[in-house]
Amino acid sequence: MEGKRVSVLELTLFKHSEDSFLRALDEAGIAHSRVSMYSSAPQASGFKEIISAVSDAMPWNAIAKVMIAWIEARSSREIIIQTNDGKIVHAKGYSAAEIKEFLPQSHSVMVIETKSNDEP
Repeated sequence: MEGKRVSVLELTLFKHSEDSFLRALDEAGIAHSRVSMYSSAPQASGFKEIISAVSDAMPWNAIAKVMIAWIEARSSREIIIQTNDGKIVHAKGYSAAEIKEFLPQSHSVMVIETKSNDEP
């Protein structure tokens, strides 16, 4: 078998983002899985999810579209992408096409929703 690269997108979901963002990924048919992290040292709160696929099959465009639609649905949402070279990108205000360009270079993606669906 020829050596194929696997792309992995690491998502850290904070505050109230877990249910709504994972539901958006599910509705778009984007497979994801929980990563359990164990440490004896204090850790930041947040849930880790990953999306992985053989590089050629990674649905970058679909993921970018989900991110932009998710952000635009509520003003209390934000996605912050940190690239491998240390650049920080706040996804709010970018198009899906622009976000699609950052995702393959990402080191981590933080998904944040500061208000629950019960709050106005």
